[in-house]
Amino acid sequence: MAMDLSLQFLFSSLVTASLVTLTVAQQQPLYVDHSCSESGGNFTRNSTYETNLNRLLSSFFRTTTHENGFYHFSSGQGSDMANAIALCRGDASSSDCFNCINSANAELRDRCPNQREAIIWYDYCMFRYTNHSILGKMEINPIFYKWNENNVRSVAAFNQALGSLLNNLTNMASSGISLGKFATGNTRVGPSQTIYALLQCTPDVKQIDCSSCLSQAIGLIPVCCNGKQGGRVGMASCNIRFDIERFYNLTAADSGTMEIRVIHLKLLLSYLYLLFLLFYF
Repeated sequence: MAMDLSLQFLFSSLVTASLVTLTVAQQQPLYVDHSCSESGGNFTRNSTYETNLNRLLSSFFRTTTHENGFYHFSSGQGSDMANAIALCRGDASSSDCFNCINSANAELRDRCPNQREAIIWYDYCMFRYTNHSILGKMEINPIFYKWNENNVRSVAAFNQALGSLLNNLTNMASSGISLGKFATGNTRVGPSQTIYALLQCTPDVKQIDCSSCLSQAIGLIPVCCNGKQGGRVGMASCNIRFDIERFYNLTAADSGTMEIRVIHLKLLLSYLYLLFLLFYF
């Protein structure tokens, strides 16, 4: 029995929509903030610095190796040397990490077309370049803030629980684990609310410098995010984020995020195939 053309169209449309949805979800990293530094000066078109910067940026597109989601490259010499680092969140899969960095790489040149120093933050990564040495150096500026517009009910209790959680995670992140200088955790506030937090430093900085950077970021929470259900502070060498909803992956690196997506897709296609057989026969 020939299958009705309308059913054929429905089946093919559902499969196509599923694949497109999955592809879009993987290919659109979430932009957070950026900064084009005026203090670092500008470069002129076709200058030696721009040549070095372009050569350096192309290295990120070609590379496939990294250490804990951390990349660093240099190109050129002297005042025309271009230096860049990139850091992925410790819970990001390898594919999400690589996709995020390449998106950040391209977008930062568009947003800061002639600045010698610039930085961009995405949800899954940070990307930065400059004309001075940055590897192994803890730097605070530039800084960005973001916050959840909703307020907590009991500010004092929330702040006390949040402060304790962030201090514990600062010790964990600065000490370094298998994922680099990265830590996540949660704590309860009363019987029905949980605070989730994520802290990270670039793994090239020393333990004492990571701890200092995170402590300064935590110190800015009352400025931007006091009494809010969530907030984040990003700096050149570290970042922190907290929220009452879990926003990070429980698995890390290649341990399951991409495999979960593949499993879900296979289950969906299997279900659609069963529908196809049911209508066809």
